[in-house]
Amino acid sequence: MDPRLIDLLAQWRAAGGIEDAPRQFPDHADHLLVIEVDGAGNRYTHYGQAFVEHFGADLAGCVIDRLPAEVLPADRRGMLDFDYAFVRRGNQPLWRSYTAVFDDGDAAETWQRLVLPAGEGRLVVGAYPVAPPAPDEEPGAALLRMVLDRVPVLLDESGGIGDLALSLRAYCDHQQHLAELEWRATRDSLTGIANRAHFHHLAGLELGHTQRMGRWFTVMVLDLDHFKRINDRWGHATGDRALQAFVGACRQALREGDILGRVGGEEFAIALPGTNEVAARVIAERLRAQVEQVTLEADDGSLGGFTVSIGVAAWCEAMAGGEGAPSVAELLKLADAALYRAKAAGRNRVEVAAWADRPRAEE
Repeated sequence: MDPRLIDLLAQWRAAGGIEDAPRQFPDHADHLLVIEVDGAGNRYTHYGQAFVEHFGADLAGCVIDRLPAEVLPADRRGMLDFDYAFVRRGNQPLWRSYTAVFDDGDAAETWQRLVLPAGEGRLVVGAYPVAPPAPDEEPGAALLRMVLDRVPVLLDESGGIGDLALSLRAYCDHQQHLAELEWRATRDSLTGIANRAHFHHLAGLELGHTQRMGRWFTVMVLDLDHFKRINDRWGHATGDRALQAFVGACRQALREGDILGRVGGEEFAIALPGTNEVAARVIAERLRAQVEQVTLEADDGSLGGFTVSIGVAAWCEAMAGGEGAPSVAELLKLADAALYRAKAAGRNRVEVAAWADRPRAEE
C-alpha cells in the first residue's frame, strides 16, 4: 500500500472517531472524499482539490449514482457501489489498486484508494496516483498486481492484507453482471440497437468530432408506414418481428461507423458521420428499397410486408455560413420535418431537408 495511505490509515485509527475529516487529516485533505448516504445514493460532501485539478470537475454535492456515463462509466460506478456498501456493512477499512484510462487520456494510470468507515453511514476515502509498474516486473509480482487491480482487499489491525473482499469467481460474476447492466442501460431490449439516450450520446460525440474536422454530419429519422395496421391485423408479436426485421434490413444497408438507434415505438434514427446530403440520400434510398423487400410471416401463416418513410438533414460548417454547430436534437427536428413531408407525399419516400428550412429563433 502507498505510504501516504498507510499514514492516513494510522491517523484514522488514532482519531477514534471522525467528525470533520478534512480538518482532522489536513495533510490528506486535497486527496480526500467524504461520502454520505443521500436516499438510495451516495453524495460527495467533500471533494478534494487534487481530484478537481486532475479530472477537471468539482463533484462536491453531486450524487454519485446519478453522474452521467461520460463522467463515471458503469463499470467504475459498480466498483464504487461495491466498495462503499462493503465498508458500510463490515465497518472495516478496504483498500483497492485500480488501473484505467481516466478522463479520455491516452495512457493508463494506477490509483490506490482507501475506504474508511466514519460512522452513521459516512465514509472517508483517500486516493493517490502511484507509479506505473516497471517494464521488467517479475511475473509473480505482475500476477499479484493483476489480482489486486481487480479485487479489493480488507486490511487487518496492523494495516496489512487481511483478506480479499470477494473471491475471484465472485469477481468474474460481478463483472459479468456489470456488463449486462451496461448493455441494458444503453440498448433497446427488443432490437439490440442503441436506445434513445445512448443514440443521442453517440451521435453527439460524432457530431463534435466532425465539427472539429470540418466534415459533414447527417442524420435520418425513419418511421415504419402504417405500423399500427400490422399490430391490429396480425398482433403485437408480428409487430415485434417487423421491428426486428427492419433493424436487420438497416444493418445490411448501412456502413460500419453509422449509428442506428430506436428513438420511439416504430421510429428510428441514424447518424451518418462524414456524409453529405447527396450521399445520405443514396444510403436512404438503398435502405428504403431494402425494407421494401422484407417479408413478414404472421402467426396464422399469412405473409405481408411494410415500408418506411425517411427524413434526412445534413450539416457542415462551411455550408452553414460559419454559424455554430447545431445539436443532435436540432438536426433530428429538421429531419423529422422532412419525414412528415415524406408521409404527406404518399409514404415509402425519402425527403431531404434544406438547411435554410430550419426553425429560427425570433429576432
